Amino acid sequence: MVLLSVSNLKKHFPVKKGIFSSTTQLVKAVDGVSFQLRQGETLGLVGESGCGKTTVGRAILHLIEPTSGEILFKGENVSRLNTRERRELRSSMQIIFQDPFTSLNPRMTVGNIIAEPLKNQKKLSRSERKDRVASLMQKVGLRPEHLGRYPHEFSGGQRQRIGIARSLALNPLVIVCDEPVSALDVSIQAQVINLLVELQEEMRISFLFIAHDLGVVEHISDRVAVMYLGRIVEMAPYEEIYENPLHPYTRALLSAAPIPDPDLKRERILLPGDVPSPINPPSGCGFRTRCPQVKPECRDLEMQLANVESDHWVACPFC
Repeated sequence: MVLLSVSNLKKHFPVKKGIFSSTTQLVKAVDGVSFQLRQGETLGLVGESGCGKTTVGRAILHLIEPTSGEILFKGENVSRLNTRERRELRSSMQIIFQDPFTSLNPRMTVGNIIAEPLKNQKKLSRSERKDRVASLMQKVGLRPEHLGRYPHEFSGGQRQRIGIARSLALNPLVIVCDEPVSALDVSIQAQVINLLVELQEEMRISFLFIAHDLGVVEHISDRVAVMYLGRIVEMAPYEEIYENPLHPYTRALLSAAPIPDPDLKRERILLPGDVPSPINPPSGCGFRTRCPQVKPECRDLEMQLANVESDHWVACPFC
């Protein structure tokens, strides 16, 4: 069952200049992203910094308004919902933020932070809320007796567990994980990833897992989508992405991932030049200025995802 369907999602930020702050250019942070997320599935969204991963996640939740595109949740167009309907939808779609230190209000106790969604969305008595919060803390590996503590009294890994508990408070169907382990130590990363896997198996949650660490994405994802300059260039089941990458950018990205074995050698693919500016991206294929197998046709062809194998999509007709 498809829970979330995103079609041709775009988010352009205006660049304003002059006395009257007129818009002179547009930053094309997300420029035509399409994918589907099934129930109980984890879709890993990877790419280097600045490719638009986080913007995709926030636009789906309407934390920032998309410029255009269609977002369907359980077949319903999210963009057409009014304020009340969108508020109700938030109980089914939540987010885990990247930074566990700035995503929690330092003036609120942990109990109040986790209970806040319940106060806004559910009609529960104070004792029912307290029991629910205590249950959530226990579920994510924290001690319920620490409800009255403040965020600064917890470690980074514990704070991220608090953020996870808050996202679970309303029993959501979809959670956007915005690089939830990138700010944590490696040993703590493994604990948090294992926790997310256990919660998914127990609650049948769907994750859009945004990350730049390919090792983490491989461990948790069912499918992987690779982004470059605001677009998805390849999408496939994780085994296909890691064993049979087709797009040259995906191959270059995988070649940069470290191997935990000093005896194994991997041929490093070094791409020439820098990532083009999203203000003025190249015509045709956005990757053509760095592609090792570029062709003259790449200048004019509008690269769209095409299914080249079983559920393996690539935005390049020459791959």
